[in-house]
Amino acid sequence: MTKKIIKCLSFLVPNLIMSVILGNMMSFDRQQWMITIVFLLIATASGIWVARFWEAGQQTELQVMQNRMLATIQGQEPRGVLTEPNSPYYDLIHQFNTLQNYIKQTQQTAQRDVTNYQSLLASLPVGVINVNRRHVIDVFNATAADLLGIQQPKIPIAESLVIKQFTLSELITQTFNTQHNQQSILNLQINGEVKQYEVSTLYHQGDLKHAEVMIIIYDLTSVLQVERMQSDFLANASHELKTPLTAITGFVETLQGPAGEDPNTRQQFLKIVADESDRLSSLVIDILSLSRVKQKNDAVDTKLTIKILVDEQWQHIKTMAATKHITLKNNVSQNFVVHGLKTDLETILQNLIINAVKYNKQGGDVSVTVYKDHQHWQINVKDSGIGIPKNQQSRIFERFYRGDESRQRTIASGTGLGLAIVNELVSKHNGEVKVNSQVGVGTTISVTLPL
Repeated sequence: MTKKIIKCLSFLVPNLIMSVILGNMMSFDRQQWMITIVFLLIATASGIWVARFWEAGQQTELQVMQNRMLATIQGQEPRGVLTEPNSPYYDLIHQFNTLQNYIKQTQQTAQRDVTNYQSLLASLPVGVINVNRRHVIDVFNATAADLLGIQQPKIPIAESLVIKQFTLSELITQTFNTQHNQQSILNLQINGEVKQYEVSTLYHQGDLKHAEVMIIIYDLTSVLQVERMQSDFLANASHELKTPLTAITGFVETLQGPAGEDPNTRQQFLKIVADESDRLSSLVIDILSLSRVKQKNDAVDTKLTIKILVDEQWQHIKTMAATKHITLKNNVSQNFVVHGLKTDLETILQNLIINAVKYNKQGGDVSVTVYKDHQHWQINVKDSGIGIPKNQQSRIFERFYRGDESRQRTIASGTGLGLAIVNELVSKHNGEVKVNSQVGVGTTISVTLPL
């Protein structure tokens, strides 16, 4: 109230003094003095109104600036304030606008970093989980959900509601208690299946209240399976190589002694040595074929007439087929043509037809049929042989697997690598191989490849 009185007086007093001086100089009468006083009051009121209007305009700029500041604090997009260069608050508002632009750019950079971080987490091939000291999860990527066999949870969420595996939960607790990073290979039960995971925990401590543990989960199941397969392959290869070598060495040593003087014995033993040498040679060739499957092939796709390829492979084993009186039914049309790597397809056909002959019955037959749609083509090799028991069909593509060894050996010898080579080559070309077999009726192997 005092400020308003002072403002009124600051307008009224100067005008009153000027009016008195002017009235004395011009010797105003009473009426003139009345007019002068009225004019004086009007001028004072007008001055006060103009001053208040100007002041209100300046206060509006500050009020807008204050409102924009509060909005920014509440999380809204930072905005500046419009002002004129002649405003007494121009410098202040200009600095405020500069600060708002800086905050906006900082928020955009932070949002971009968060987006990149989330994209990185989503694309990582390892599971990532972050747990704070209160055992609340605030980071949980999709890979971690897949590895643990659960739906990706909405975070934040309590650790106990998500991590049900005791050994994993204990590893996290141990990391918090020891305040040291941990690493372990855990066998976790995931959806009824045991998985081997390498789990690393990384301890980070801001202070005791804000300590965190990041868990990194890597699936070792397939890696360990490959290692076991490699170990089994080496063991089986060593055994398969040793068997013919032992036989060859033994019979050669026998022939070097007195038994070598007997023509009948010598002939019999030399035939065994020759057979074992052939078996050894076939084994080495098959092992080399397996090793070359995954090597980069510089050969280019060529136009292949399947009927011709089947006939060519049959010619290679015609002598073997003749001993069992097996006939070929090549039901492939002369017009059936595909594009592919000739050497790979020849190897596939060779192994399938050889198996169909080896495990066939006397006087049996081998039939070859094909099929094509818009995306794939399929070749089927069917025999009328001994068939494969149901419980063995899922393993026939394993290296060196030969089913019932005694039963197989009485019918045909082999390395046990033929179908493994077929499976590797078909996988190399993004295809699929299937078996349909019945004991005593026969077996059909179907290979499907993309066009």
